Amino acid sequence: MMATLALVTLLLLQPGGAAAPPPAMPCQVFARGNAQAPQLVREWLARSSDERVTVCAQPGPAGANAVPLYAGEGAVSRHDGVCSYASHGLAIEGSGAAQRLRRYESSEATAMALADRDCPTPHPPAAPQPYTTTYDVSHAAFLSIIQLWSAVATSSAAFEHELACCNVGAAPAEAVRRSLDATEARQRLRAAILAGDMKGAVVTRIVRIPDSAFRRRYALFVTDPAQDAAGSRFYVLYLRRGWRGPSHIIGIAETD
Repeated sequence: MMATLALVTLLLLQPGGAAAPPPAMPCQVFARGNAQAPQLVREWLARSSDERVTVCAQPGPAGANAVPLYAGEGAVSRHDGVCSYASHGLAIEGSGAAQRLRRYESSEATAMALADRDCPTPHPPAAPQPYTTTYDVSHAAFLSIIQLWSAVATSSAAFEHELACCNVGAAPAEAVRRSLDATEARQRLRAAILAGDMKGAVVTRIVRIPDSAFRRRYALFVTDPAQDAAGSRFYVLYLRRGWRGPSHIIGIAETD
């Protein structure tokens, strides 16, 4: 648990706005048994329990291609109305014919989505990824947080109720360093909700912030639809949730 909380703290406090999810990059998904998968991927899937590997291109210096980003993903499971699978970064070790993939992080992210009749397929072609990346978030917390966001994103009345009931103000001390003034962020988010712009916004990441055992706090990253298609700006909603109960917004910020 301590290692996971340390990772979460780094995710939130890295300088230069690094806590924000990275911009979308061209990715390919290779499932187990896919003969078109690169040799490195096929070998990894043969010796691991992962169901698939995502391979995402990233820009190199002066537009040159850099080493792709690899991530291994487990099987989808369903629990208490939430579908989820584990995800972890992979790195290339060795050189030449001795190259192979290995895990480079001991902790795992968990991708989650609300369950329908069936669990959604991860990385559907020509459609947005239906799963949200989470760090140290339980199924019950995810369900509570998504229910809260769904309510406030589609109803200005629900958003105003949150502002009134929970004294929403400045972001907590763990807030992203490049966040703008909290009051301005709150005003912009209110205007976007009133205009109906947040109904299609994508929740990209939910991170648990270290706190006491009986009071848990989270940061929810949601795309700002008013920005460019690359999703270069995000609203960050800081949430508080008791041991068993609903989630509430306690802070709002923005980050690149």
